[in-house]
Amino acid sequence: MYKPTPLQAKLFPCDDKYNDKEIADLQKSWAEITKTKILPFLGDLENEFACFYSKTMGRPIKYISLLTFLHIFKEMYDKTDEEIIADVQFDKRYEYAFELPYDQLKVCQKTLHNYRTLIRRNQLARNILTRAANYIAKAFNIDTSAQRLDSTHIISNMARLSRLGLFVRVIENFLHKLKKLDSEAFDELPSRFTERYGKRRGYFADTRSKKAKHRLGEAANDMYDLVDRFSGHEKMASQKVTELLKRVFNEHCTIAKAEDTSTISIEVADDALSDSEPPSENAQEPLVQPTAEDSPVKIKKPGEMPSRTLQNPSDEDVTCGYKGAGYEATFSETCSEKNPFQIITHAQTDPSDVSDQHKTVRAMDELEANQMKPKEFFGDGGFTSGENIVECAERGVDLQGNLVGVDKEPEKIKLADFVFAADAVTMKECPAGQTPVAQKSENARQPKSASKQAYLVSFDLERCKRCQLVEKCLVKLQKKKAVVRFSRAQLASSLRRRDQETKDFKERNNIRAGIEATNSEMKRSQGLRRLRVRGQPRVDQTVIFKAIACNFKRMIKYVQLVEKNALQVENGNQPAANLAKC
Repeated sequence: MYKPTPLQAKLFPCDDKYNDKEIADLQKSWAEITKTKILPFLGDLENEFACFYSKTMGRPIKYISLLTFLHIFKEMYDKTDEEIIADVQFDKRYEYAFELPYDQLKVCQKTLHNYRTLIRRNQLARNILTRAANYIAKAFNIDTSAQRLDSTHIISNMARLSRLGLFVRVIENFLHKLKKLDSEAFDELPSRFTERYGKRRGYFADTRSKKAKHRLGEAANDMYDLVDRFSGHEKMASQKVTELLKRVFNEHCTIAKAEDTSTISIEVADDALSDSEPPSENAQEPLVQPTAEDSPVKIKKPGEMPSRTLQNPSDEDVTCGYKGAGYEATFSETCSEKNPFQIITHAQTDPSDVSDQHKTVRAMDELEANQMKPKEFFGDGGFTSGENIVECAERGVDLQGNLVGVDKEPEKIKLADFVFAADAVTMKECPAGQTPVAQKSENARQPKSASKQAYLVSFDLERCKRCQLVEKCLVKLQKKKAVVRFSRAQLASSLRRRDQETKDFKERNNIRAGIEATNSEMKRSQGLRRLRVRGQPRVDQTVIFKAIACNFKRMIKYVQLVEKNALQVENGNQPAANLAKC
């Protein structure tokens, strides 16, 4: 049953529980700021949760404001559920902030788990971040017209496995499930499966580098044998471990010959067993293991595999990018110098192999939907391209950032050397001063994006032939005319490469580097570097709550600093520096 948090403040909130010194200390802590600044926001927010509960039936739930606040503080200081529960029980500041009796303030781990599940299934975390950012921006006059974005590599709660370790892990998981569901089929397997994967889990993957290649081939053959044996098994065919076994085999291995895909029987050789474990005396099939030349299984080279190969069966969503296996967390935050402090306006999580180029426009669209669209957007070379510059300009946003790469033909004339009209697509004259004869759109149909809109500009052929710059020019000499083809993205890239070499552009773009401090802050103090959860939905939810916590942490720090400065001015002392300003 839904029960709203009582927001009516008590006349005597402490009920003589604390002395004057304790009350003064509590009023200087985050508890007072939570009571006056955060609880009103949480009270308005929790009304959206009423639809998930009955109005009359069931036991009253814990206050949504309390549960939301606990998760914010949990991610603010990178605490576990047990630690935050202990804080609620023994920290007076929670009782002072919420003005609740102990029995209503106390929560259990299952309550926190159920709340996170509710948030995840209904995708409410991003809405909480948006509401919190808008609330703070309005309360403290945060200017959102200038923002910056950056991504950082994060890791979920999983081990980094080698290729051999991945093979062994999926085989062990499969055999463990098989033993539970069909012990008779498990007992009928060749003895090598017990020797390699049953007696000591993980041992077969723990080997010296000189034996790793040999054992990798043996593990690949074992996977092929298991896939072939149990492809039509009644109980195992539909199991998750079977799907993962097939996925790893298909991603890492190929069948060399189509005629060799029939059922095979691969037996264990004496030298294929572990060095420390002798062959079992009860081994029933002491035949010879097929050599690499005889085996139909061929292991792919690293360059032949896609980036979205399985990295660990514990987290199927993890991919491998140029920064390694994991995820990429992307944040957007305000960067106006007149702001008292900066806030995070957007957070998203993507697999590690997703390029930053695909995140810029998506972040812009989400900011626009949340009424926080900036006028200037600063990003590094990973987020900046001609396509993104044009797409952001179509949305009324100036995307600032350097383009990566170098000019391989510096002596050639660039598109930026031509003179264009104010619409940035109509060419007025070439670098030699020649006026175009005609210009038209080259796309037969309207392109899906404005950046792909292409144009064809025609010049007088004879004048171009006599021009001294024709060898360096972009113009193409045809039978009847000279033409220049370009797209809006190509023109935007050429203009940006020219502008990014100027001093004014470099000085203006220096503000982007400030978001690196945000990434560092969240990794050092909030545990963003390595999370305690697995799977992209849980990782994304945790990252969003850490962004919310970062915003409230900065707000609390700023309010405390303002109060401290006011007290120092009242006492005739020098005010402290605004450390909260980034």
